[in-house]
Amino acid sequence: MPQLEYYPRLYVSEGINREKLEKLKRDLASRPHKAEVFLLTLPENASDQLSIYESKYLRQKYYDRHPLYVIGIADGYPEAVDIVEQIVREAWAARGDARLREYLKAGMESADVELGIENT
Repeated sequence: MPQLEYYPRLYVSEGINREKLEKLKRDLASRPHKAEVFLLTLPENASDQLSIYESKYLRQKYYDRHPLYVIGIADGYPEAVDIVEQIVREAWAARGDARLREYLKAGMESADVELGIENT
């Protein structure tokens, strides 16, 4: 089974409501073969900003051993690109740059503070 961890402020395309999102998460954890569902993740290498995967690729055994940190879920590739554009606009407005990793990590830390989780 693929190892997936979700961003506390998960970006979700418009076509996915809360009920559908919870079902998608369960399905992705147990049988990741949903057609036209795309995941935006933090990339494994330090040079990229974000990665976009079609969920069917999570069937590969590699993802059982290499967890993905999911930033967003989209119900199609164009919607995934829209989410990337949204994140870039937010980062630019908040920081004045397009360093998405740093922007998203700051979002993780602020969500931890809101939830009362201490960084150790």
